[in-house]
Amino acid sequence: MSGSNKKSVYEVGSSSLAVEMKNSLKFEEDDERRRNSGKSASVSGQNVSYPVELTPGELNIKGHDYFVKGDYKEALSFFDKAIASWPGNGPLHCNRAAALIGLMRYTEARKEFEEAIRLAPTYVQPRKPLGLLLLCLGQVENAREHLFSLGQKPDQATLQKLQAVAEHINKCTDARKLEDWTTMLKEAKAATTSGADSSPQLCACQAEASLKLHQLKDAEMWIYKARMYEPSATASQSNFFGMLSEAYIYFVQAQIDSALGKFDDARTAIERAARIDLQSAEVTDKLKNMRLVGKARILGNEHFHSKRYAQACTAYGEGLLLDSSNSVLYYNRANCCFKLGEWEKSLADSNRALLFRPQYTKALYLKAASNIKLERWADAVRDYEILRQELPNNEEVAENLSHARVELKKSHREGDGKVELVSDVEKFQAVIASGESVVYFNELSNPECIWMSSVMDTLSVKYRSVIFLKVDVEQSPAIAAAENITAVPKFNLYKDGSRVMDKGTATSGELELLIKDTLIDPI
Repeated sequence: MSGSNKKSVYEVGSSSLAVEMKNSLKFEEDDERRRNSGKSASVSGQNVSYPVELTPGELNIKGHDYFVKGDYKEALSFFDKAIASWPGNGPLHCNRAAALIGLMRYTEARKEFEEAIRLAPTYVQPRKPLGLLLLCLGQVENAREHLFSLGQKPDQATLQKLQAVAEHINKCTDARKLEDWTTMLKEAKAATTSGADSSPQLCACQAEASLKLHQLKDAEMWIYKARMYEPSATASQSNFFGMLSEAYIYFVQAQIDSALGKFDDARTAIERAARIDLQSAEVTDKLKNMRLVGKARILGNEHFHSKRYAQACTAYGEGLLLDSSNSVLYYNRANCCFKLGEWEKSLADSNRALLFRPQYTKALYLKAASNIKLERWADAVRDYEILRQELPNNEEVAENLSHARVELKKSHREGDGKVELVSDVEKFQAVIASGESVVYFNELSNPECIWMSSVMDTLSVKYRSVIFLKVDVEQSPAIAAAENITAVPKFNLYKDGSRVMDKGTATSGELELLIKDTLIDPI
């Protein structure tokens, strides 16, 4: 292609890599070969016959036209045909790499660039886009090698991007050594946004940090993204956190599967990581650890099914000594404690299971049941309210919720009249949903608020059928925000979870009148 028809393959690429490498590859065609359509020529010492219908150059042009339209699959088919006719043409391999990048087939694209370089070692053109591709994949040193090869020097924007990605990956590595998961997550994201936006290893890095921060849903999302990328033979030889890059992805996958209770999947993933990198002490240690945890779980299950709950507790506990973030082992031990009537221990282990796996319905169910056994009615109401949303047709959940609500109201009627201080949003919502409630929003540092607390205490003794709550907005900003509290003191009156009245500063008599007229004997 000559003159104004000579274009860059990357001018209209839709992928971020294509945009990133815009104008770095030129779309080329040999004019003389186009003129000699249908004839044979010598390529690398071999006679090559072109099809009568289309020459390699014409196939190349059609491939470019489809590329411009964003139809990378069709573009690839024409580049394939062109290469089949003229396999020794380096620019054709570069153009095929462009189409593969559009299809996010990065490993194959890399091979095409490398083939173009093999065909012509002194050919400069493929080296910059290959360097940019490697940078997007997070392979900084490999990218640097190509961007600075054959006397080249990258432009200032590319150089800054290379330096930024390298700096963030180094900080990410340091943070992981210190187990500073917040910083690790931050730096991995920064490396991604700085230019390594197609790196499976950085996706896995964000997955591991999210897992350690108890953000299991995010961890699942990031490891899914990491696994979307096809493995690269050359990438697997690069190093990430002291282990081969591909092994690191399976290493993280194993941890996530373990946290989800997918023990067989976790074992498969860590065994695959070990096959890729037997030299990594971290991988081999994790493999040994997971095998021992698996044995502890199997032993615990055997004891549990034989109703030897104390022995099962011990077995699960041994597993937790090896893996202190395993939500399933915490749940299993909590279940044993529940069977043994050790409600406090059951509650504690249920909470630990939920800490590592917030959406663990079975653990929440056990937590709610433990709270009922401990007669912690407000906590039980809160737990069963959440369960009701997840299991709307579960009759047992509905019955237990009703029972907990009745007992919560009874406990307030029979109590000493003291006002309960609430700081948890879910507990607050559960309590006000249980019946008529008066909530006093205050600040402990405010003298006027302290005086009004004594008024609330007096009224709570007098009106036992009403639930009286106190919320310190400094300690519980989430509740204040949910209830739109912008100034204190403030009184809100609720009926069956809905606010029916709000009042700023009020005398004892005014507040009592509001309670009578709004909650006790509404007109």
